[in-house]
Amino acid sequence: MSTLKKHPLRFTPLVLALAATVAFADDASVQPVMVVTATRIAANPDTLSSDTTVLTATQLANSGAQTLGEALATVPGVQFSRSGGFGQPASLYIRGANANQTLVLVDGQRMGSATLGGTSFDLIPIASIDHVEILRGPASSLYGSDAVGGVVQIFTKRGQGAPHVWGGVEYGTDSTWGANAGLSASQDDTRISLGVSHKESEGFNVTKPANTFYYEPDRDGWHQTSANFDLSHFFGERNELGIRGLYVQSDSAFDSGGLPPNPWTRETQTNLSVYSRNQITDAWKSTLTIGQSQDQSHANSFDYNTFLPYTSRFDTRQKQVSWENRIDSSVGNWLLGLEYLNESVTSTATYDVNSRINRAALAGWQNDFGDHHLQANIRAENNSQFGDQTTGNIGYAWKFAKQWQFTANAGTSFHAPTFNDLYFDCGYVCSNPNLQAEKGRSADLGLRWDAAGWNTTLVGFENRIRNLIVLDANNNYIPENLSEGKIVGATLTTQGKLAGLDIGGSITRQNPFDADTGLLLPRRAKLFGDVTVAQSIGMWRWNADLQASGQRYDDAANTAANEMGGYGILGLGLDYKIAKTWKAGLRINNVFDRDYELVKNYNVQGRAYFVTLSYDGAGF
Repeated sequence: MSTLKKHPLRFTPLVLALAATVAFADDASVQPVMVVTATRIAANPDTLSSDTTVLTATQLANSGAQTLGEALATVPGVQFSRSGGFGQPASLYIRGANANQTLVLVDGQRMGSATLGGTSFDLIPIASIDHVEILRGPASSLYGSDAVGGVVQIFTKRGQGAPHVWGGVEYGTDSTWGANAGLSASQDDTRISLGVSHKESEGFNVTKPANTFYYEPDRDGWHQTSANFDLSHFFGERNELGIRGLYVQSDSAFDSGGLPPNPWTRETQTNLSVYSRNQITDAWKSTLTIGQSQDQSHANSFDYNTFLPYTSRFDTRQKQVSWENRIDSSVGNWLLGLEYLNESVTSTATYDVNSRINRAALAGWQNDFGDHHLQANIRAENNSQFGDQTTGNIGYAWKFAKQWQFTANAGTSFHAPTFNDLYFDCGYVCSNPNLQAEKGRSADLGLRWDAAGWNTTLVGFENRIRNLIVLDANNNYIPENLSEGKIVGATLTTQGKLAGLDIGGSITRQNPFDADTGLLLPRRAKLFGDVTVAQSIGMWRWNADLQASGQRYDDAANTAANEMGGYGILGLGLDYKIAKTWKAGLRINNVFDRDYELVKNYNVQGRAYFVTLSYDGAGF
């Protein structure tokens, strides 16, 4: 077990490293990236009040992450947990909020399970991704239920440039191997992108012997196959019609204590949508999107009433229609929209209610007044189970000096309980049909410093969530509403160049706790962060990254038996550009072979090696 334990001062080297990078920065350039998720209108994040991060395809490739969840673990203010290796249940916590309080979108479409209330991040292959936008803070006023802690929006690859192919292969520890290939082109009025990928691993044993109920001494393997496409055509310069889709199938072995023997689960996610973008007038742009996403989970299970194995099935289907209208005027940019969402569940389990409908109208506005920026959103939504919900958000940014900017945001949010929370029949009482929707109020204040090629941000935040849903450990883990959960914290982020080195990092100090008991919310640390250092030398590029976290508890009662100690893990990478279109890489994760836990009594991968060979006809 890592020696990082309870005392926050054990993070002093990480804090000093971040401070030093700011104090001794030399000249460099940090280029802004346009973001959509923050306001649903493409904008330079440096002009907005919103707290956002963008991960590009290059950053994802350089991160050495084997899955999207692992890559997101390096994002400021974000924690990641997983019950074992690839393909196992995983959770993401933004600013300390629950995992099901983060909304996940793929190309604007909701993805995930309406029964579990989360998204399997390991099911979105990195090879299919163009970039990812992470918005920290409540966004129900833009997207409705679930966006309590924030939003993760994944944008898949789109056709661009002259016709070219790309691809790659990799091999590593635990007989892990993968291959991907694709085509990208944008010619005349037509744009097309195609991609396929496959990855598999023999895996490692996901449980520890201390996990007496589930432990099995075996390897738990995993394999995944995916395909994605995007095809669009422009009719003149003002109209575009397109269709895009994503298909992912993942099979994973897991431990269940021998009942049934050799258990497995198959997760399948699909996302299909058609869209029409139309420039109605010079000031009015309309986008209509009609789509459907599906999350299917089939598993080899065991019925403890009949003592017979069976195949369990949990299928979520989300039919979605969105009509967005951007209107530019002399008094700012306006967003007006209508949305329809139909969530339905089909399962081998019994649900008293298996569908619900959400209808919403939303409006947004943003404008610059010299050195001042204002943005606001409001959304009126009707949920067929929980009635009318109105949420709002307001943001302010002030560039009060050439190098300094002040930001402030305040907003409300709500989260509807999942179908499992409300109605899941597991053979005994394990759901609560009397649950109320969670209601959140959040605010943050920030300072941004942008000078000498460095971008440094300090954001303090508070999120209060009434009727927070937790599993009551004293009542057979039945979901119940707390009176209030409260999360208070701050995140310091910096990136830039120092003596030829590319340096970035973040540190978050937070206190996610139950306002009634003062106890920490499960699996969330008070202190965590990361530091990355990289350098390009000719055709070579090396990088090193350190991820660290303080102690956490695996239960709401914070019992000593469920304490998980702090940890620090180091990763190293080395890339060589063989030619303009070829690149080879070596990655070592968990260099010092640390034994730590993300979920109590579940293993993580020890020291691991991966080699890659990549080709891109457009050049790297």
